[in-house]
Amino acid sequence: MLGALPALGTLCLTAVVGFLPTSTAASPTPTDDLGRLCAQAADLTQAGKPADALALIEKIRGQVRTPVVAATTACEQERLAAVRAAAQPAPPAPPQNPAERAGANWDRFHAEWIKPLVGAGPALLGVVGFFLLLGRLLVFVPKMPFVKMRPGWRAGLLFGGLGLILLGSVGTVLAVGAAAAAAGLTRAVWGLVALEWAFAALCGAVAFALYLSSRLRVSLDVRGPDGKSNGADTEHIAALLHEFGAAPPRGVETTVGTDVDDLGDTAVALTFSNKFMAAVQKVVTSIFGVTPWRVAASPVGENALTIAITRNGWTVNAANIDRKVLGLAGEQAAAESKASAAKAGPAAQAELHKMAAAFVLATLARNHHGFEGLCGATDWRSLGLHCIATTGSGIAAEQETKLLGAALDYDAGNLPAEVALQHSLLRESADAEALRIYADWLWRRATAIRRDIGRGAKSAAGHLALLYRVELTFVNVALNLPVKPSKSDDEWRRRAREVAGNMVQELAPTERLQIPGPWAHAMRLYAALAYKDLSPSLSEQAAPHSDLCQQALDSVAPQTAYNAACSIARNKGVAAEPEITRRLKYAFADPRLKAWAREDPELAELRKKEEFLKFLGIEPRQDFWKLEAFEPYEKQLRQAGIARPRDLYAHEVGQSDISAYLQVNPLVITRLARLAAFVRRAEAVPAHGEAGPVQKFRVEVIGALIQAGIESPAGIEPGWLKEEVVETAAAGQQDSFIAKLQKSIEQRVLIAPDAAPLKEWLRQLKDTPPEDPSTV
Repeated sequence: MLGALPALGTLCLTAVVGFLPTSTAASPTPTDDLGRLCAQAADLTQAGKPADALALIEKIRGQVRTPVVAATTACEQERLAAVRAAAQPAPPAPPQNPAERAGANWDRFHAEWIKPLVGAGPALLGVVGFFLLLGRLLVFVPKMPFVKMRPGWRAGLLFGGLGLILLGSVGTVLAVGAAAAAAGLTRAVWGLVALEWAFAALCGAVAFALYLSSRLRVSLDVRGPDGKSNGADTEHIAALLHEFGAAPPRGVETTVGTDVDDLGDTAVALTFSNKFMAAVQKVVTSIFGVTPWRVAASPVGENALTIAITRNGWTVNAANIDRKVLGLAGEQAAAESKASAAKAGPAAQAELHKMAAAFVLATLARNHHGFEGLCGATDWRSLGLHCIATTGSGIAAEQETKLLGAALDYDAGNLPAEVALQHSLLRESADAEALRIYADWLWRRATAIRRDIGRGAKSAAGHLALLYRVELTFVNVALNLPVKPSKSDDEWRRRAREVAGNMVQELAPTERLQIPGPWAHAMRLYAALAYKDLSPSLSEQAAPHSDLCQQALDSVAPQTAYNAACSIARNKGVAAEPEITRRLKYAFADPRLKAWAREDPELAELRKKEEFLKFLGIEPRQDFWKLEAFEPYEKQLRQAGIARPRDLYAHEVGQSDISAYLQVNPLVITRLARLAAFVRRAEAVPAHGEAGPVQKFRVEVIGALIQAGIESPAGIEPGWLKEEVVETAAAGQQDSFIAKLQKSIEQRVLIAPDAAPLKEWLRQLKDTPPEDPSTV
């Protein structure tokens, strides 16, 4: 029995040493090895590891409990040496370089944070994914978001929400783990901590939902009559939405479209026409919520379009856009048959699309901050009609005025439409008093806008472009006022010069300029030219802006070149015609400027010269086919062998046959034959003597006579040829027949023959005997 004790003690010592660290590799199995183990403890003390030495000695003493081994005194000398070594201060650690310190810090961070989280990684990912999904689902809460979100708020919601979700998830996982390891009251405390972190993550999910739901991104889907997506129409409305909501300011004196630039290049997302891609897109947008706004439109017949807008799945706005209700003419105004009016043409469809884009833009403006470029317009119908009036090509002045008036009826606060309507009614007026009234309105309007911007009632970012347009128009109207000295006109010019000088200063390129640089620079050039032309002393007053004036004079941009030509005309007059025409060649790249040059009072003196009129493309008609009565039938009659209108009178084919050929009423052919005889008499006029200069106007003269209701020489009263013609009739006095004839010709070709030659030509027309058709 006693012999088995040494063996049992040796077995226990072996079991203890088996659990020791690798640094204590000794295995105190038999009692005979106690000296070796004590020697290892001494080696540890000498190696600067007294704690490891004491631990080895304590393990030996704690496990060995046999009479053979003195457990309480084993390795006593080595223990005392280790105690003395442990009591001594530790030697200073060797200095570490930055790389070693960084490595030590990383090891500590890894040991204290990353390693504990590795085990909880799947749980952490699950919690984070749950709160992200919760944030996505909260987007579908009705009326989410509840308020308009400013861009700065949205950035805070994104980063703050994601940060709270991550931190809350980490805190929740760690707190749950601590609660699981604890018991009693400590476990309850850790449970409360977990709830607090979960609430923080919930707040992050709400913030993330607010960010997703307030994103300014629109998806368009336009259907065709067959119910399928129409890619062409979708892209057209998307392009119009970008034009009205993201393009820089356009228009010199009036706003073209809008000045809104809040829609970025990625704001409009198109729906794929491919069914598979459309399904994938729908799934992606449903999960990630990248497109809160969705627009669906479809035609109703040829003249209407229904449109509905949803936000995060909830309907926000819907409308039926009917061309007839809105008074849109499109291409149907010129329709002459039911066949041509049965289907709306491209222009009519474009009008519907512009109204749809305006509807979307107005809806977005009510739900998002920004969109100050609308300048007070809130009604989509008013906005759409203004966009049609200012962006449509070839719109007649009467139709433009009608559209702008209707825009103001729908929304009296649409300031761009009000400015455009005044411009349409008064800008091209030749009446000096009307120009003075217009100048007064422009001055008061510009003053009011500046005052509202100064006190913060109006946004500078949205209204500055409109303000400078109004001010530049005021300057140009002041320049168009009569040159004849007038105290009131001098006052308008003084104010205009002051306004032009302020524009040159305010539009200088700086970091604080809230208007796109190219547009601002162009307006600055116009203002510099006007400032020079309004200055009483050119050499002295124009010096500060001489560089800008020279840039304007050298520019080949159409609008700038036109303004430069007008400036040259003001300062040098008719003598500078070659220089003016050189500038106008560049300007006429814009057809609207060429049309305006025919009426611009700045060029009135030049239009008295035939050479300049030819340059403008204005010449008297030389072909009687171009008379309004003959022109619609010219092609068919030429194909029938009638080379000239006069041949219609003497043609062998009967009038009934021609009527059947042209498919017109016989009365029309009878009138054409009568007018053909009139043309023959006009062609036979000798135009000798004083009537010679009128010969090149003979087509215009016959056209004016027909317009006055005279269709044969017999209708010319002899008394008309004896009337005295005065340039300006007195108040209440009617113009003479010859004067009316001259004005009718001037309306077409801007120039008319003098009264005396015209009367002589008409006299010779009456005296010319009619020809016998049988002799022709």
